[in-house]
Amino acid sequence: MAFEERLTASFRGVEFLLEGADGESGRRAIPHAYPKKESGWAEDNGKVLQSEKINGRVLGDDYVTQLQNILDALNQLGPGEFIHPWFGVRQVQIGKVSHKLLINKDRTASISFEVFEVGENLFPSAQSDTASDLQDKAEQSQDAANSAFEGYFDVDNVEGIGGMVDQFLDDLDEFTRNLPSLPSELREWTNRLIRTKDSIGNLLAYPGDLAVETMGLLEDVKSVVTDPIRALDVYTQVQNRWDGMRAELAVTGGLSSGISSSDGVASSVPFTANSEKKAAITQNSEVYKQLILNSAAISKAAALGASDFNQDTEADDNVIASLTGAERTAILTGPQLKAMGNGVASELAVFSEQAVERGDSSLWRSLRALRQSVLSDTRARAEQLPQLSVYTPNQTMPVSYVAWSQTGDTENRQSIIRRNGLSHPAFIKPSQSVEIIGENGNG
Repeated sequence: MAFEERLTASFRGVEFLLEGADGESGRRAIPHAYPKKESGWAEDNGKVLQSEKINGRVLGDDYVTQLQNILDALNQLGPGEFIHPWFGVRQVQIGKVSHKLLINKDRTASISFEVFEVGENLFPSAQSDTASDLQDKAEQSQDAANSAFEGYFDVDNVEGIGGMVDQFLDDLDEFTRNLPSLPSELREWTNRLIRTKDSIGNLLAYPGDLAVETMGLLEDVKSVVTDPIRALDVYTQVQNRWDGMRAELAVTGGLSSGISSSDGVASSVPFTANSEKKAAITQNSEVYKQLILNSAAISKAAALGASDFNQDTEADDNVIASLTGAERTAILTGPQLKAMGNGVASELAVFSEQAVERGDSSLWRSLRALRQSVLSDTRARAEQLPQLSVYTPNQTMPVSYVAWSQTGDTENRQSIIRRNGLSHPAFIKPSQSVEIIGENGNG
């Protein structure tokens, strides 16, 4: 990185001139030494929370306004995005902030502040409404994705685009057809889908409305199913089907709906002979495909935020089913929820990188904030869920004893038997490993 590129940094999007950064990290070592002994040892007591002291400056005729802007950003509640000249984009928590204005130095002011890595809260507050924050961030990200689509879409080259949008809505209808759903909500959603299909021709002239209507249907899948988390499968199916050439084939006549037959020979129908116009239409299809993929990932995050993961862990037939992560008649455990959150966060990281490459700074920032919110929410709520452990006895053990030793209650014997499908339900052999659901992380 060139020297000039290290001159500026920013926090929450507010830029300032960087003068230096002093950091601390390492291990919390506790030395143990004894009187009249020639030796001792140092105990590793865990990682030191990484921190830095940032020294910066604002300069110019409006230096007071610049100073006030950066102070306002630094004093906001909670962690924020810090663009570090050396280490890139990071989520940090601001500590102590100080600034200095000097009479003998005009048009400039200096500022210093502490930053700490956000890390993971091992004891999350029960009062922190991370789910609502996640849904808010998802809504903001969807607005940014819709705006980016509106900016790229060319309303003068829409031949074949209507058929592509219609195909997308047909796919949505197909994916939701066999889901366990709420009848009244599904009926209303289906009516909306039909009305949208009927108005595609008009919506093509207004790309912002087109994005809001069609992606709104995608996001609202979580509202028509009996549990929002079931919608994750639909969003994954959408991504798998449209992450390829489906959009291009839909506008060029390559799908079955665009195939005609002449003299018994089937062939795709060329949609235009003008190469420039064809390129513009293909670009429109790519823009809409990117909107679909972005929106599916954002909708996954929204579905996580809308899900209630608190369930009764009493052993009954509806609860003891083997965990799949999507079948919500089964107990969802803390490690599973963390894994789901990490998966969605990884997708959002990929799409945020793609937004950077396209120069969509607003979408990039929104997706990065959403990714952090997904991780914060799933990690915090995972601590409230039952924890899954794997137990392997070193000798043949009665299931009742295992239930008592691992959960403190012999009544959980039937839960262990049904969950693991034990062929000899009275005993667990040394060669067997069994899954046991314990109390929640705070229990």
